[in-house]
Amino acid sequence: MYLFGFGSLINLSSAQKSFERKLSQNDLIPIKIKGYKKVWNSIENIDFEDMKNANGIFLNLQEDKDKIALGVVIKITDKELELLKLREKNYSCITIKKENILNNSNIDEDLIAFMTTNEEKIAKVGCHNCYIPAKYIDLVRTALNNYSANYKKEFEEETFSNYPFLLKEGTYNFSDPIQNKFAKEGVEK
Repeated sequence: MYLFGFGSLINLSSAQKSFERKLSQNDLIPIKIKGYKKVWNSIENIDFEDMKNANGIFLNLQEDKDKIALGVVIKITDKELELLKLREKNYSCITIKKENILNNSNIDEDLIAFMTTNEEKIAKVGCHNCYIPAKYIDLVRTALNNYSANYKKEFEEETFSNYPFLLKEGTYNFSDPIQNKFAKEGVEK
């Protein structure tokens, strides 16, 4: 099965933390899917060094038949999916139909993706105590240096503009210790 990643999972170093096997950049296959767009609205409870109990806002997917979302696919096993569910605990596991894949005819199966669908975890404009961690943006943006110039340009245009929430500098951790372990430290090998 294949996982569609569209945020921190496009970053090899970040993705590696959820896998026991050694990944290479070739394992992260650039892809475009139709019928979805990336949005800044997924709430995760985080602690910044100078602020506890903040609503961290991260990338999410939203259905939109007229849009295209760039990301990567990673071939995964059932066991790897279970580990990824710990990292992406507030996201729902969804299926993206193979017919929505635009630029990779080698993948002939549906994709798995993580999308926040719980309304309580979807930030609305004006949300109190909501911040997009600048370090998260850096993590995703840095990863783009490992992809083609065209992919990088398209990804940046669809992802890094018109932020609906304030950006906050500084190191952050997820409030949930299990989620934080998988996102920051990784699985034990």
